[in-house]
Amino acid sequence: MSKSAKVTAPAVEVPQNAAIFAQNLNFTYNAKSAFAKRALDNINLTVCNGEFVAIVGHTGSGKTTFVQHLNALIRVQDGYLNVLGHDLSAKKPDLKALRQQVGMVFQYPEYQLFADTVLADVCFGLKNFGVESDKREQMARDALELVGLDFDKVKDKSPFDLSGGEKRRVALAGVLAMKPQILVMDEPTAGLDPRGKLEVLSLVRQLNQRDGVTVLMVSHDMNEVYENADRVLVFREGTLAYDLPPRELFRKEEEIRAMNLEVPAMAAFCNELEKNGFVVPENCRTVEDVCAAVVALKEARNA
Repeated sequence: MSKSAKVTAPAVEVPQNAAIFAQNLNFTYNAKSAFAKRALDNINLTVCNGEFVAIVGHTGSGKTTFVQHLNALIRVQDGYLNVLGHDLSAKKPDLKALRQQVGMVFQYPEYQLFADTVLADVCFGLKNFGVESDKREQMARDALELVGLDFDKVKDKSPFDLSGGEKRRVALAGVLAMKPQILVMDEPTAGLDPRGKLEVLSLVRQLNQRDGVTVLMVSHDMNEVYENADRVLVFREGTLAYDLPPRELFRKEEEIRAMNLEVPAMAAFCNELEKNGFVVPENCRTVEDVCAAVVALKEARNA
C-alpha cells in the first residue's frame, strides 16, 4: 500500500428496524482537565421503532447524559450513534431534521412556558421549524386536543393561569405538535398528583400503542416503569448494567436494591407468588392484571 493511500473505516451496520442504535458510545465531561468525569462508558444498545423503553439509575449514573445525545443536545464525543437514520457521529448531521423527529420533554416542562397565550406557546416550535402560519393553528389544535385540552377554551388564555396539570399538558402539546417519531421524557410525572400521573402516562401509552411513537422515559418511579415499559435500561456509573424486560429485571431483587433502586410493589408480590408456585404471565404487571391471573390460576388448580 502506498503512503498516500487512505484507509477507510468499515461502515457501521445499523439494524433495519432500529430507531436508536449506539455502538461503543463514550462521553467524558471536562475530558482535557484534571476534573475529567466519565459519564458514558462503552454503551451498546438498540431501541426498535415503536418500543416503550424506561431508563433508570441513581443520580450520576449517565442516564440523562445518554438521552441528551439523542437530539444532539450533547454531541457524540467518541463511538457511534444513529437516531432515525441520522448519523450523529458525523461532523455535520442534519440537526434541524433530527429535532423535528425527536421530541424532548424535560423534567417540569411547564417551567419552559413563556408566551402570552397557550396558542402562541404551542406554536413556538412550529414557527421556528418554518411551518407556514396557516398550518400552525391547526397543528396546535390537534396537539392540544390530543393531550385532552379544549382548544377554543384555552388557546387565548395565559399558560400561567392554568392548573399545574394543564401547564404540563400544554408543554407536552408543544412537543407533540411536531408529530415526533421518538418521544424522550425525563421524569414526566414529577410533581403531579396521582390523577395527573395517570392521565399523563395514559396519554403516553396511547401515543406508543396507537400511533407507534417510540418512547424513552427516564424515571425514578419503579412502579410506573414496571407497569408501562417494554424494556428497562439500568445505568450504573456510566455503564449499561441491565437491558431487560421489566418482569425479568425485577426478579433480581438483591441486585436492584444494591444499586439503591426500589423493587416495584407488584414485582415483589409476583416474586412471592412464584416462590409459592403461582407463575403469572410476564405481561401481567398491574394490580388488576395480576389479581385476574391469580384467580384464573386458582380456578385451574381447583378444576
